[in-house]
Amino acid sequence: MELDSKNIAISRKQIAGEVPMVATEIIDGCLYTGLFGSLDSSRMQAIVDMLTALCEGKNSRIVIIDLGNVEVIDTAVATHLTKLAQVLKMIGVKTIFCGIKGLLARTMVTSGIALDDLNTVRDMKAALDLSYADLGYKLIKSD
Repeated sequence: MELDSKNIAISRKQIAGEVPMVATEIIDGCLYTGLFGSLDSSRMQAIVDMLTALCEGKNSRIVIIDLGNVEVIDTAVATHLTKLAQVLKMIGVKTIFCGIKGLLARTMVTSGIALDDLNTVRDMKAALDLSYADLGYKLIKSD
C-alpha cells in the first residue's frame, strides 16, 4: 500500500493555525510561551494580541517568551518583540526572554533594538529561577 504524503504530513502552520506559538500557565501568575518557525510582522501582531489577552485572562504577572525554536528573525520582528515587552509591561506583566541564539542577538543589536529594558536570560532554567524568585516561590529539593 502506497502512502500519499499529502494526507499524512501536517505543516507547522496547520498545527499552530496562523500563529506560531504555544502557551501554558506554569504556576499561578506565570505564563510560558514558546515561539517557533519563521516570524513575520503579521504573525507577530497576532502573537501580541493573543499573548496580551492571555496575560489579562490569566492575571499573569510574568510571561516567559522562549525564542529557542525561532528559525528566522528580521529587524521588523525584533522591533515587534521589544514592543511586545512594552505592551505587557504597561498592563503589569514582566517579560522574560530566553533561548535567544547568537544570530537573533546579532540581528537585534545591529538593528539598533534597545535591549536595556528587556529581561533576557540564557535558557528556560534561568527564566524559571527568575520568575519563581519574583513571585516569591522557592524550589527546594525533597528528601
